[in-house]
Amino acid sequence: MSSPFLRAAVTPSRGIMRAGAKKGSSTSLNGDARNDLIKRVLFDAPPRPPVRLSPEDQARHETIERAWNLVRRLRREENEKSLAKKFEMMRKANAELEATSPMLFKHSQTKERNAVFPRQLRTLTDTPPKQIWNYRLAASAPTKA
Repeated sequence: MSSPFLRAAVTPSRGIMRAGAKKGSSTSLNGDARNDLIKRVLFDAPPRPPVRLSPEDQARHETIERAWNLVRRLRREENEKSLAKKFEMMRKANAELEATSPMLFKHSQTKERNAVFPRQLRTLTDTPPKQIWNYRLAASAPTKA
């Protein structure tokens, strides 16, 4: 809770006081007594007693917890299967590229050291582009073949 900028000390009975503040001082950090009241309400609250559940409610709670853990496990396993399948397809594509063109495979596996993030390493996103539609785009003349 300490900050090198604030230099506050937490005391169990008086809440937060400015370092070096007098013991009987009614004001703290900003010289406003309301701050002391707010800090006492926020930080000096007594700990809450643990929740007591009846045996029936405890059984319900445990059943819900087990069901939720099952759902989370199934989602995690499904995600892991999907990632394994994608990795296997990527491995097969790399093997095919290596068999087809060793030069392209070599270039595909090396990292470009001078890549600039926004232009060449742009990540895929679901957000729309900054310019949604080019309204000034003129139709090009059809070319004769």
